[in-house]
Formats: sequence, structure tokens, C-alpha cells
Amino acid sequence: MEKQQCVLYDRECIGCLECQICDLDPNKFCDNCGRCLDIKDYATIRIDKIYSDNSQINKKAKK
Repeated sequence: MEKQQCVLYDRECIGCLECQICDLDPNKFCDNCGRCLDIKDYATIRIDKIYSDNSQINKKAKK
């Protein structure tokens, strides 16, 4: 049976479960809530150009 590598330290996993502790509340196991990642409910993208037909796309690709 192959031992797992620790994700926090340069060693084999010893089963300490430190990798499962919440970064914001050390008394809680991580439940993947995402608060530590500062996840937004929305995202924004910038559109540079809109092509109206395939011929314009093909001209752009040939350049």
C-alpha cells in the first residue's frame, strides 16, 4: 500500500488532519464554503470585438 504525500509539508501523510482545518476558524473542519477564497456571486468579462459573420472571423485568423 502506497503512502500519501502531505499537502502542507514535505513528508508522508501522518493523518494529523491539519489540511482539513478551516483557514478562517481553526475550531472547524473545512466544509468548502469558499469564504476564505473571497468568491464573488458575479463575474465580469471585457468584450473587445463582436463578429457578425464567419467571414470576419476567417479574415482575422489568417492575419
